[in-house]
Amino acid sequence: MIKNHAEKTQNYKLQDEANLEKQFLEGTKDPDLGVYSGMYSAKSACEGQDGGLVTALLVKGFEEGIFDAAVVVRRGEGYSAEAVIATSSDEVLAASGTKYLRAGVTQKLRELISQGKKHIAVVCTPCEAKAARKIQQTLKDECEIIVIGLFCFEAFNKDKLKEEIKMRLGIDLDKVEKTQIRQGKFTAFADGKEYSCKVKDLDVAAEKACLYCDDFTSRFADISVGSVGSKTGYSSVIVRSKAGEELEKNLCVAKEAVNKEEVARLSKFKMERAKKSSAALNKPN
Repeated sequence: MIKNHAEKTQNYKLQDEANLEKQFLEGTKDPDLGVYSGMYSAKSACEGQDGGLVTALLVKGFEEGIFDAAVVVRRGEGYSAEAVIATSSDEVLAASGTKYLRAGVTQKLRELISQGKKHIAVVCTPCEAKAARKIQQTLKDECEIIVIGLFCFEAFNKDKLKEEIKMRLGIDLDKVEKTQIRQGKFTAFADGKEYSCKVKDLDVAAEKACLYCDDFTSRFADISVGSVGSKTGYSSVIVRSKAGEELEKNLCVAKEAVNKEEVARLSKFKMERAKKSSAALNKPN
C-alpha cells in the first residue's frame, strides 16, 4: 500500500512538472538542468552577490517597464530575512545580496495580485518558483509573472544557524555584514575579516524540508541565477523562456563560458539526496 501510494505520488509529480514546463518554458530539456535555451557566466556593474546579475535584471526590468512591482528578499533586523515589495530600482538596490533563510515570497506575490498588479517579478528559491508557477496557472492571462529563480541547495533555520556559527566561528551572526556560500564553504564577513567553515558542518542548522527537494537550479523559473559554475565575482545564468530571454536581452554584462558540468554535478547530487530521503520516509517500519 505504501509503495503504491509513493508511486502514484511520483507519477503525479512528474506529470504536474511536465505541464508546467510545457506551459511556461521553452528550450531543450536537460535531465540535470531542466529546460533551457541559453547558459553563460556573467558579471554586471551592479552591487550585489557574486556578479550582481539578479540586481541587474531587476533594475533593467523596472527601467524598461517590463514589470511594475517585484517581490524581493531583504535582510531584516540582525541576521534575518523578509520578503518585501519593490516598486523601483532604488528599492531593488536596497535589498541586494543573498540571504540563506526562508522568507514568505508567495504571500507577497498574492498581495500584489490582489492589488491588481499586472506585471510582477519574483525572486525566489526553487520551491517558491514552483509555487509561483502554480499561482500563475490559476490566473490564466490576467497577470504576467516573471520568475527569477536562485540556485539553492538548502536554506537554514535562523536560530540554529546562529548557534552553530557562534560555536564554530566565534562570531555573532546578527553583526555580520555579508554571508556567502561558495565551493562548499560558508563565509561570514565582519569587521573587515572573513570567517569560514565547511557548509556540511552546518547540516544540523539546515531546514529539514530541504532534504526532500530535488531542484537545485530553479527549473521552473524564467531565468535562473547562482554562483556555482562561475569564477569568483561572476554569476551563472540559465535562460529558460521567452520572458527570460526578453529580460536578459541587451543586458550590459561581461560574459564568459559557464562550467556546466559543475552545475550539473551539484544538481544531480541534490536529486539523489531527495530520492534517498523520500525512500527512507516511505520505508515501512
